[in-house]
Amino acid sequence: MTQKRSLTKLDYFALTFGMIIGIGWITVLGFWLSDAGPLGAAVAFVAGILFLAPVGICYAEMAGIYPQVGGPIVYALREIGVKTSFIAGWMLALTMFLTIIFEALSIGWLMETLWPASMGPLLYSFKGSNIHVGHLVFGIGLNWMLCYTNLKGGSTSAVTQRFLTGVLLVIVAVLIGAAIFQGSNKNLIPLFVESANGSVWPGIIAVFVGVPFYLTGFESIAQGISERDKNVSARAIANIIILSIACAALFYVAIIFSAAAVAPRVELIGSDLATAKAFEIGLGSTALMKAALIGGLLGLLSTWNACIFVFVRAMLALGRNHMIWPGFAKVNKNGISIYAIAFAAVVVALGVLLGKNAIIPLVNSSSTAVGMLFFIVCLSMVRSRKNKPHMSRPYRAPGGLLLPILGCISSLYIMVLTIIDPYTPGEPLPLEWWLFGGWAVFGVILWFVGSSARRKENFDLNKMIELTESEASEIAQ
Repeated sequence: MTQKRSLTKLDYFALTFGMIIGIGWITVLGFWLSDAGPLGAAVAFVAGILFLAPVGICYAEMAGIYPQVGGPIVYALREIGVKTSFIAGWMLALTMFLTIIFEALSIGWLMETLWPASMGPLLYSFKGSNIHVGHLVFGIGLNWMLCYTNLKGGSTSAVTQRFLTGVLLVIVAVLIGAAIFQGSNKNLIPLFVESANGSVWPGIIAVFVGVPFYLTGFESIAQGISERDKNVSARAIANIIILSIACAALFYVAIIFSAAAVAPRVELIGSDLATAKAFEIGLGSTALMKAALIGGLLGLLSTWNACIFVFVRAMLALGRNHMIWPGFAKVNKNGISIYAIAFAAVVVALGVLLGKNAIIPLVNSSSTAVGMLFFIVCLSMVRSRKNKPHMSRPYRAPGGLLLPILGCISSLYIMVLTIIDPYTPGEPLPLEWWLFGGWAVFGVILWFVGSSARRKENFDLNKMIELTESEASEIAQ
């Protein structure tokens, strides 16, 4: 089985930037403005950049050293150990899995606004959200469609990603231009939302808790690095990672101020899909509202597609190295894990049953997994710099050990904050804890299944993971 090394710089940027953007800027703007205000939300995203930039740079260096399928799974195994490698892979899979559910829930919410008649009869209510037939049809149906697209291999996914990301950027440019020429600074007041004791920080922190979720996606590049065109260097990959983080943060800040400038805050915090509603309420433009919703749809599909791309490769790497059930290593003629695709298609359908009020818990649980994953990546770089100082590094991050240590501290802070923030003393355990805990238990079960297979086959994990780039490419498409 051979594989076309066809992914270009543009493909990688579309993959990373498109995955970062998603639909959060449409679905949760009302929460951001309600909790923190436009400037408060912008501060939260800038803080997110400062926290995640060291992590992104660590990813850039490690991806250059180990350009193999699995990304963090490989980094941790080669620099720390098998169990840590499994945790990294399982947290990567959880991040992608929860994001796929997030997108599947969001598509129903989006279509409810774009095409209300498509929702059909009410089926049931869960945690305050009504679930109609249409929510399930769109969420499950589109997930199956994108899973099928990913079965075709990396090149097909890349073409889809370029198209979605390109059209999205055009639409967003139109929206920002309309806000610049027709918005009002008066609508931005209050810039910050103060708590009962007059502090702006609780609101900023409430938004910041979810920022890792909205700014992650750059790590997806590590899963497709062995599929790159021969003209794409490791340094180019590093630059794309850093560029995608910066562009995504700029995107979010621009959208926050644009939407907030065109409509009064009081109208937006009570609106579903506030970014789209802002242009209808403030400018009286149904066309711009529809354009925002279409942009949200494209962003949703681009992230959705990219998450499936990463999820199946993470499960493939874990299965191929017997860290979980080795059946996940079974691939089709395009090198795609059949059971990973099936898992994404079937289990995500169960997540869609939760309804849109599960979106914030999904975001927070994913942010916890992101914090743990990023900590392991940065720790892997610390160990690599200390134990293998003379190793060839196609891209060497500046700052010596200081940068990965800062990345470790930032990641730990994100992880602890996202675990603690959803909990309220005296209240039932938050959904976030159930989601994260359930995935952890499932991972332990699969780990022991993989352990049995390793003993049976006398499997040498360290030798198997140390693939050459050409060998890795055979399982990467």
